[in-house]
Amino acid sequence: MGFKYYIVYGNPKWTQGSTEESQKAMDNFAEVLKKYNMKLMLYGGSFGTTEGFVYVMKGKMEDYQSLMGKPDFMEANPIGSGQRTNMVFRPG
Repeated sequence: MGFKYYIVYGNPKWTQGSTEESQKAMDNFAEVLKKYNMKLMLYGGSFGTTEGFVYVMKGKMEDYQSLMGKPDFMEANPIGSGQRTNMVFRPG
């Protein structure tokens, strides 16, 4: 058993833009994650947190750790500041 899901909160890089622009950015982010064996599960606004955006990824801890410092991940990551991550176990 190990971590499988990563809930990432932060302040988005973009300000109020079009839904199409946001969707394009998230589609690109999902493609970058695939390169590193991670999957974007969902994303949206957060509630009850100081951060305004949240997304959830799925993958192995080693693959999650490999993202850090990768230029394409850093560029595509929709979080601009205040990023924090909660790691979640899923038994079985």
